[in-house]
Amino acid sequence: MEVRVVNVRKEFERFPALHDVSLDIRSGELIALLGPSGSGKTTLLRLIAGLERPTKGAIFFGEEDASQKSIQERNVGFVFQHYALFRHMTVADNIGFGLKVRHGAA
Repeated sequence: MEVRVVNVRKEFERFPALHDVSLDIRSGELIALLGPSGSGKTTLLRLIAGLERPTKGAIFFGEEDASQKSIQERNVGFVFQHYALFRHMTVADNIGFGLKVRHGAA
């Protein structure tokens, strides 16, 4: 499924955590968000997952605007940044785990 982020802005009490961010992720594409601490990577992921709502802009799953949908309605999986990682596994194994589980469910 394609994910499109279109001119998304997120403010926390007037602090602009994201300012007019746009991103296209094609179906089947694997991406990485890289940047320094405080650059908005986690905020963007939280918006896509539905843990936060954008102040402005839209997030599409395919052709459907999911911007105001609840986390339950989005059917999106995610792994938390730190404490949910499997500490006994390598970074590559942690990344691959979700893909293996999803492939096995298909």
